[in-house]
Amino acid sequence: MSFHGIAYRVLRERPSKIYPWSASLRERLLKSGIGVSHVVYISSMFFWTGVVSLLGLLGSVVLFSVVFPVMGVEMPGGAVVMWEVVTPLAAGVLTFVIYQYYPSYKMGERKTEIEKNLVHVANFMGILSSAGATSEDVFLALVRAGKVYGIEKSVRGIIRDVEIFGKDILTALDDESKRSPSTDYVDLLQGYISTVATGGEVAPYLSAMSNQFLETRRRLLTRIIEQLNLAGEIFVAALIALPVILITLLSIMGFFGGASSGGLTPPQLMMVVVYVMIPVLATVIIILIDSILSSW
Repeated sequence: MSFHGIAYRVLRERPSKIYPWSASLRERLLKSGIGVSHVVYISSMFFWTGVVSLLGLLGSVVLFSVVFPVMGVEMPGGAVVMWEVVTPLAAGVLTFVIYQYYPSYKMGERKTEIEKNLVHVANFMGILSSAGATSEDVFLALVRAGKVYGIEKSVRGIIRDVEIFGKDILTALDDESKRSPSTDYVDLLQGYISTVATGGEVAPYLSAMSNQFLETRRRLLTRIIEQLNLAGEIFVAALIALPVILITLLSIMGFFGGASSGGLTPPQLMMVVVYVMIPVLATVIIILIDSILSSW
C-alpha cells in the first residue's frame, strides 16, 4: 500500500471536506498525471504533515534536551523551548508546502516534455493523415511512438477511452485536452477535432500547426539564450568580481587594524565570504541556470 493509501485509511475523506481549495487541487492533479484522487491526496497531505510535525517535535526534544546536555552544550531554557516549538512547526509547514507545490511541479515538467516535441508530433500526424490513415490509426501509431515524443501517457489515455470505455475518438480527444497541462497541445487537439468534425483537410491543418510550433520553439530558444547570457553576467559579477573586491577590502581593513563588524573581525569576515557567501551564491546561480534550461 502506498503512503497515500495509508493516510486515506486513517483519515478517510474528512480532510477534503474542510480543505477550501479542493477544486483547484483536483484540476492540478488531473493535469499533472500523478494519478491520485484529490480526496486521497488531501488526506495524505494532512496526515503526513501531522506525522512529520510529531517527528520534528520528538527529534527536537531528544536533540536539545538529551543529546546536547550529554555533549556538554548548554543552551538557555528559553532557547530550548523556542527550538522545540519552532522545529516541528517548520517541519510541518515545509511538508504542507511541498504537497501543495508538487502537483504544479509535475504539471510544469509534463508541459515542458510535451511542448518540446509538438513540432515532431504534428509532423508525424500530418504524414500519416496524408497517407490516408484514420484518426484512430493516427493515435494508435502515436501510442507506439509516444515515448519518443513525450506524449505516451496522453495517447494511451485516448486509446483507453476509445477501446475500453467505448467513446468515439473525437470525444476521447476532447476529454484528453481537459487533462493536458499544455495549452499548445490543447490547441492542437481542439483544432484537430474541429477539422475532422467539419470535414476539413487534416494534413494542411497539421502542417500549419507544425510551422506555428516551430516558430514558437525558435522564439523560446532565443529567449533562453538571452537569459543564459544574463545568468553568465550574474555569475561573473557575483562569484568572481564581488568576492575579489570583498577579500581585498577586508585584507586592507585587517592590515590597518580595522574594527570588527557585527562582532566579527576582518579575518573572520573573510572566512564568512569564502565558506558561506560564495557557496550560497553559487547554489543560487546553479538553481537559476537549471530553471532556465528546464524549459528547453
